[in-house]
Amino acid sequence: MEGVLRNQKHATSNNLQFQPGEIILIQQTVGSLATPTQKTIRWIMNYVETYPDLNNESDAIWGRHWNYIIRGENVRPVEGFNISDLQVTNHNYGPAVTHAHVQPLDEIEVLNWIGEINPIQNEENDLAVEFGPNGARNIDEIIDQLNQQYAGQPTYRTTISRSINRPTALRNAIIERDGTTCKICQVEGFIKRTGERYCELHHMVELNNQAPNTLQSWNLLVLCPTCHKQIHHGNVVSEFLNPGWRITIDGQEHLILN
Repeated sequence: MEGVLRNQKHATSNNLQFQPGEIILIQQTVGSLATPTQKTIRWIMNYVETYPDLNNESDAIWGRHWNYIIRGENVRPVEGFNISDLQVTNHNYGPAVTHAHVQPLDEIEVLNWIGEINPIQNEENDLAVEFGPNGARNIDEIIDQLNQQYAGQPTYRTTISRSINRPTALRNAIIERDGTTCKICQVEGFIKRTGERYCELHHMVELNNQAPNTLQSWNLLVLCPTCHKQIHHGNVVSEFLNPGWRITIDGQEHLILN
């Protein structure tokens, strides 16, 4: 793991070729985690090239020889996750020996997860914090060093992002029609400082699929923050009833008819 992060390279037995810039998930073996509950994927990088290891580069980095080296760039931390936490397909991912291809539907969930946070980029200590002179640090040492690293005031950074236009007028109209009570748990939204009730609107068919008409009201449900997160990341099966939805969460069915 340390060799991957420090060198921005991975090793493989096969000549795996990807599109330049594609995201590679860097998965740590379970036996090398700092704690049993730590997530296996906490780093990503972008693919650059795959080349044969003719100069025994892998031997110097990992102590054994591999046939090919995958070179990446822009190694960066992400909020930790396991594929099993996010996947919506029944595909069996593991344990992967050297690599696994993420199924397209699961890839959408992974990209959504990665996109939920904005990690601080270009920090020289990002990679060093997990590894000291004697190898991997324990979790308390990591936290202590990060506390020192992030002492002081937060700073801003300017980014250019690409996002889907969401019609505010339709959102307001649906809240006026349906209210702010969650369609799943039936809990009414809390009162904001403005005196209004809070709620969130969920698109049942994800907008990043760019499917036709998914900005329309048939695809929107009023939810509380907890149910909204559970719909995204929980054990959920949904069926469009035209109109309405049948949503099953952890085996419990919720029938929603507008």
